[in-house]
Amino acid sequence: MKISTRLSLTVSIIVSAIFLVFSLVIYKFSSEHRQNVFKERLKQRVLITEKLFLEKDSFSPKELETITDQFLHTLPEETEAVINFDDETILIYQEKYGTDLWKKISSEETVYFNLKKTAGMSRIFKIKGHNYLVVVTALDNIGLENLAFLKTLLILLALIGIPVISASSFIMNYRAFLPLSEKIEKANTISATNFNQRLMVYDSGDEIDQLAIAFNNLLDRLEASFNSQKSFIRNASHEIKNPLTAIMGEAEITVSKTRTSDQYIESLNIVLAQAERLNITLNNLLQLSNISSNEGEFKLVKINIQDLLFKIKSDYNFVNPENKIVIPVIKLDDKTVFGNEQLLKSAITNLIDNACKFSANQEVLINFSVLKPMLNLYISDNGIGISEEDKELILSPFYRGKNALKIKGSGVGLALASKIISIHKGTLQIDSKLDTGTNITVSFPITS
Repeated sequence: MKISTRLSLTVSIIVSAIFLVFSLVIYKFSSEHRQNVFKERLKQRVLITEKLFLEKDSFSPKELETITDQFLHTLPEETEAVINFDDETILIYQEKYGTDLWKKISSEETVYFNLKKTAGMSRIFKIKGHNYLVVVTALDNIGLENLAFLKTLLILLALIGIPVISASSFIMNYRAFLPLSEKIEKANTISATNFNQRLMVYDSGDEIDQLAIAFNNLLDRLEASFNSQKSFIRNASHEIKNPLTAIMGEAEITVSKTRTSDQYIESLNIVLAQAERLNITLNNLLQLSNISSNEGEFKLVKINIQDLLFKIKSDYNFVNPENKIVIPVIKLDDKTVFGNEQLLKSAITNLIDNACKFSANQEVLINFSVLKPMLNLYISDNGIGISEEDKELILSPFYRGKNALKIKGSGVGLALASKIISIHKGTLQIDSKLDTGTNITVSFPITS
């Protein structure tokens, strides 16, 4: 069921319930008011009847008849009775009013009671040592007619008002939710082929517009991520394809004719170099993908940065003995950070590798300092540097500076290092001058 339909039904039910309760309250109040008014009228009739009975001896028969015609029988179907408790004819009235009712009216000073169609009131009074009971009954025609009219009016209002309110609710909700329906229809047309489509925003400031804005923002992020993924796949394919093409080309040339042992060795070395390049690229890609998908799931321990740097230098020089990496021994108390040793080793190794590679194996200086609450790691080289234009994109996967295209590399190392540093709540800052060198500052929070 649509929200608009559900909301309309809810409004209709609530309005109907409120109207029903309101009608019942009005009807009950009116009924009680009618009864109270009629009680007062009956009371007046009782008092008039009592007064006439008491003073009847002072009136002539003609005066008494005139008074009787004027004051009595003014209520519909009115009857009056004056009963002497000492008179045996009391049994007639006992039978008329019923045993229970008779007991009540004969024992209480003033009693209001209801018969089948009429209502009555009784009052006990004394004259000359005798007890008398005045009973007046009548039919409240006007009150009952008014009450019946009110009942009919309330029913008519319910029969007319509730459908009108329900229809209005359906129309209003339909118009209110129409923009949402349009947006849903528009959203269903958006796919990977038309990611640039956006929902219409009417600047009304209502919740539907806010939802459209939030959805458009989500589409912006998805489009950026989608384009990034497309670019990533395109660049990854290119980086993988180049060494594969080189390996296949070299293999085809090698097997095309018989060659000397030296020539075979030379070809194999070319193939091995390209395979190594391909392996490094794939490892970086796999590591970058793993970090992106499992961020926050790596085990972190206390790591001494200086000890880690010496391990990295030892491992790196074992593979690349020609590189000159200088790490001064500094005695500092706070040299530990929370981190994943394998990841930090990978990130710092990539930064050092870049420094060595783009400085033609000139000296690379690694230093660090403590500026609480951060530990700063500095990697400096005297290499080709990075242009201001390239600095904006240098941390993007597969991006390589224009002056670095002739130097082997995949363009993944810096992006991987930046991602690893980020998940360690650290920062990476690059200061570089073209043809002069690059200074990289990596900052990590110190363990407490």
